[in-house]
Amino acid sequence: MKKMIYLFPVILFLVSCSSGEPEEVQNYDKANSVDSQDVSKVYAKEKAEGDAFLAKNKQKKGVITTPSGLQYEILKEGNGPKPKAENSVKVHYTGYFLNGKKFESSLDQGQPVEFSLDGVIKGWTEGVQLMSKGSKYKFYIPTELAYGQNPQPGGPILPGSTLIFEIELLDFKETENQIGLKFLEENKKKSGVKVTASGLQYEVIKQGNGKMPQATDLVKVHYTGTLINGTKFDCSVDRGKPTEFRLNQVIPGWTEGLQLMKVGSKYKFYIPSELAYGENPPGPPIQPGSTLIFDVELLEIKK
Repeated sequence: MKKMIYLFPVILFLVSCSSGEPEEVQNYDKANSVDSQDVSKVYAKEKAEGDAFLAKNKQKKGVITTPSGLQYEILKEGNGPKPKAENSVKVHYTGYFLNGKKFESSLDQGQPVEFSLDGVIKGWTEGVQLMSKGSKYKFYIPTELAYGQNPQPGGPILPGSTLIFEIELLDFKETENQIGLKFLEENKKKSGVKVTASGLQYEVIKQGNGKMPQATDLVKVHYTGTLINGTKFDCSVDRGKPTEFRLNQVIPGWTEGLQLMKVGSKYKFYIPSELAYGENPPGPPIQPGSTLIFDVELLEIKK
């Protein structure tokens, strides 16, 4: 099960230490501490207040409600790309209770926060994906999409609380897989690049006239492997010695690709992550999700 990150307490509160809490939040917390036996009562009360607020709020001009019940207003629309759930985002945000009390703000801390979008409360995961880079939205998050009955112990958020956040999306980092997919989408448009049914891309640099290997064959090759940014991570040519291996014992992109070649050929392969190492690379500089490029020369087939 995915571990939920508490936006307020984990990202900022624990970093800034309890002594840095605004006085209004300290007082609110002391006045609203919840005995474990009273959680269900407090939850029911807070949820009822939140539901009533949201029912009225969705009638306001400019407020949009998603199928999940998340409500939002667009304060400023950006024109950049939108993040996906797997992206790490950088934001400024301010969180409020329904009574207008502010419980946390990255602006007060003087620096934006960064986190993986799939590791936070559901309202954030859904909402921030609606935003273009440079946007500022105001979100009204029902308790079911916030902390429900399990807010961070010791914090000011009560069970059942509906929360309001103003969020500015400053930037986000694309995953290696997303970067690779963009590269492959453009690369396949190049003259001479062929694409197989699996998504493997290749160019014929030199066509040989020898035999073609089968998946169980032992082959001898020279090769150079690079990342899409040009970083070389392996090269048999630099070592001065060809490499031998059975085609059914390597990454799927090699198994498929080399069976397209005749002995004496040299091909350039563009291998999507799912045909390379996926989320389990052998180590740096290959990252999880990396698309890889290999220049391969088929020297010999050994049965």
